Amino acid sequence: MPDVYVYSPVDGIITGRSNYCIPCPAPCSGDQGTHSTCRGWSSPVDVDAVDNEQVVLYVNSLVKSIRTFVENRCCSAACGNDYRRAITVELYGQLNANCLIGSVMYGHVSNPQVTHNTVYNLAGTSKILGNAPGGNCGTCYTGSHTHMERSGGSTVAPCCCVDTVKGSTAIYKWIGAC
Repeated sequence: MPDVYVYSPVDGIITGRSNYCIPCPAPCSGDQGTHSTCRGWSSPVDVDAVDNEQVVLYVNSLVKSIRTFVENRCCSAACGNDYRRAITVELYGQLNANCLIGSVMYGHVSNPQVTHNTVYNLAGTSKILGNAPGGNCGTCYTGSHTHMERSGGSTVAPCCCVDTVKGSTAIYKWIGAC
């Protein structure tokens, strides 16, 4: 069966994988401290972004529908909701949220464009989720970026310090769609 891909949500540079990628160039696994997760899932990946840049779910055409969950899962309560907000996207191989493939979570999302526990049938291969906030909040959010995690599947993101192209640089992959 064909594979399902989630692509980079922004044009940027990989700044974190399982470890942080400082300084560049860094090894593929990163060379600084362990990269924490917002949900406790696998393989956190950070892609730097421009302040207030749109964060977009990009998938291949095998994803026919999604269900979104909007929650405050990142950073401490001392940080505002824009830093704490996470949008989890369940990926489905059929319309109306049938045939679950896997899930991807986007952390640090301002101005959400999706709502909690809502199913969207995709007319194409993208869906605007919100924006990457500017500013910072302690060590949890040190500059504009998109944080991603996966449930199921595998990480295929480029190594640290490598450029990504929104909608075409693969970050995660699930084998065998519905």
